[in-house]
Amino acid sequence: MDYQQPRPGCSHHQGTVTLTFPRRVMECVDICSTADRLGLSDNQVTALVSATLKAGGADLDKFVISTSTTRRNRMLTRYHISQEYMAAFSEDPPKYAALHWDGKMLRDVLGSNPGTTSETLAVLVSGPPAYPEGKLLGVPVIDSSTGTAQAEASMDLLEAWGLTGVITALVFDTTASNSGVHRGAAKLLEQQLDRKVFYLACRHHILEVLVGAVWENLFGKVKSPENPWLKHFKDVWTDLTTDNPTTLSIRQKWLNKRRKSARKYYRKILRSEKPPRADYREMAELTLIVLGDTPPRGIHWSRPGAIHQARWMARNLYSMKMFMFAEQLEYDEETVVKLERLNLFLGLFYTPMWMSSTLAADAAANDLQFMKDMMKFKRTDPEIAQAVLQKLENHKWYLTQELCRSLSR
Repeated sequence: MDYQQPRPGCSHHQGTVTLTFPRRVMECVDICSTADRLGLSDNQVTALVSATLKAGGADLDKFVISTSTTRRNRMLTRYHISQEYMAAFSEDPPKYAALHWDGKMLRDVLGSNPGTTSETLAVLVSGPPAYPEGKLLGVPVIDSSTGTAQAEASMDLLEAWGLTGVITALVFDTTASNSGVHRGAAKLLEQQLDRKVFYLACRHHILEVLVGAVWENLFGKVKSPENPWLKHFKDVWTDLTTDNPTTLSIRQKWLNKRRKSARKYYRKILRSEKPPRADYREMAELTLIVLGDTPPRGIHWSRPGAIHQARWMARNLYSMKMFMFAEQLEYDEETVVKLERLNLFLGLFYTPMWMSSTLAADAAANDLQFMKDMMKFKRTDPEIAQAVLQKLENHKWYLTQELCRSLSR
């Protein structure tokens, strides 16, 4: 049927469906929960529901509907839904659990000041058998990102969910507000729990520090929000021909052996039933290419995206492409050598470590092996190896006797 422009207003001359709405329409759970999922403000929900009722020929004076009513019922709906989740959770709680938290500035879409940004804290727990991937406890707004504020908000949620007695580990990134010796959130939470717990610092954040030290050693410290090397590469990407990328030429026998095992490892990851997320998958595929292999799904080049310093994955992804297309980018010989050294480190040592770093139980063994590899790598590139070892030395504080003893069992 050809599309016809609808007449102004709402026509009832065609087939209609009769619906029944409660007088207190905003008490409908489906309306409130859907509005929350869509991130609609109270004014937007009220206007939309009112327009729907009016389009159906209803007299709005017969309904209890206003912005304040909408606000009140949405808050009540959230409360009831949360109580249902908490009741279901209490029936099968984890026997032992790890507490995770992380803060972020988010735009307020459900609160009293829509459009404004606030410091929020996502808090969740993970623990077998029912919650190996985590259970969100809440996302409270906090006054600041200090360790005290994060610890208090996390503890409030643990008490509300009745989980203070099952927390055996803390999972956090390595910012000072979390890992500080005296006022870090981890230290404060351990004091409030009144017992020793395992510190499982985010390995990705630690590894980001390592590769940052390598980059600084080769190219100098980046003082601007955006890395100028990456910015230039992004600007000229569309002018590059991607048919014939340069790959690493490795001569040393032990490094060639390492390359063979690394390529096998990447192919295994990329062929798994649950391949890594997009940026991790791209890193594994680029590493395979730079090592002279072809990824299982073929060679695909992703367009450069964010280059802000906070997007630390970009440094790894783009440095591999920069090396593979260095000739077209017209880098001088010194820059090409630096990129080759960086990619040798990334391809043979760093990326495998990155891909396996999510296994907290293997952290101590992986770190030890990584340190051994870097001590051996000193024969090939003493500057890069020493830069990595110095940073690793600063991140051994999590290796407590309790952790090592438990991992050895």
